[in-house]
Amino acid sequence: MEKPLAGKKILITRGKRQAEDFARKLEEAEAVPYIVPLLRFQKRDAQSNKQVLSKLHEFTWVFFTSANGVKFFFEQLKDCGIDGKLLRRHRIAAVGSKTRKALQKFGIAADFVPSKFSGKNMVEEFMRKYPDPLSILLVCGGLAKQDIPDQLEQQMVYFQKAVVYDTLINMAARDDLLALIKKQELDAYTFTSPSTVKAFTKLTAARPDLQAEIFSKSLIVCIGPTTLEAARKQGFTNILAPDEYTLDGMIGMLTRYYETKGTR
Repeated sequence: MEKPLAGKKILITRGKRQAEDFARKLEEAEAVPYIVPLLRFQKRDAQSNKQVLSKLHEFTWVFFTSANGVKFFFEQLKDCGIDGKLLRRHRIAAVGSKTRKALQKFGIAADFVPSKFSGKNMVEEFMRKYPDPLSILLVCGGLAKQDIPDQLEQQMVYFQKAVVYDTLINMAARDDLLALIKKQELDAYTFTSPSTVKAFTKLTAARPDLQAEIFSKSLIVCIGPTTLEAARKQGFTNILAPDEYTLDGMIGMLTRYYETKGTR
C-alpha cells in the first residue's frame, strides 16, 4: 500500500545541518525533500559574553533554548579557555528534545525538559518543579523571544542572558529558492521558526507574483503556534501546525492531510 506522502515534494527551509534529520524522516515516508537553507547562523563574539562565562560558577542553572545555542555556547567556552566539562557542575534545562540531544553530544545531560516545547511552558513547568532556582544563565540567540525572560522577571528569579549567536538571512539561497518555486512542483512548504517565515518572505519579494500565489494557495506546515502566527502575519492562508511541536509532529500532520485528501 502506497504511503500518503509517497512522491510528495516538500520544501525544507531550515539550515542545512539541521535539515538533514528532517529530510531523512521525510524520505522514510517516501516523500521527496528539497533543502534550501534560508538562514545562516553566526557566533556572536561579544565582550559581555566573555564576562558572563568567566562567572559561570556563580549560576545554579543553565537554560538552553535551542540546539544552535548549545553549539555556539560550547564554541565560546572554548574561545575563553573554559573546559566544557565544568558544565556538569550545574543543573541544566533544555527547551526540547533537539536541544537535549545537542547537549548529549557534549556529554551533558539535561535535568529538566518541559512536556511541551515552548518558552512559556518551559518556565511555568520549571517553576512548579523548582520554585527556588537561585540563579539562571539563559543561553539564547539574538532573535530569541522574550517569553522566558519576561516570565523569569515576573517570578522574581535572578538571571543573566548570554546571546551566543545571531540568525541571518541566507541571501545566497535566493536564486535556488526562486528557481525551485518557478517549477511549480512543490506540494508543501515547511517552516520551523518565525525566522524562516520572514526570510522566505524577504527572499521571494523580488517576485510578488510568485509570492502571492504561494501565500494564497500553497500548503504551509509550521512546527508550532509561534511559527504559525508569523506565517499568518506575513499573509499565508493555507496553514497547518501539529499539536506536537516537533519534526515528527509536522510529518504526522502532513500524512493525515494527504490521507484525508485521498479519501475525498
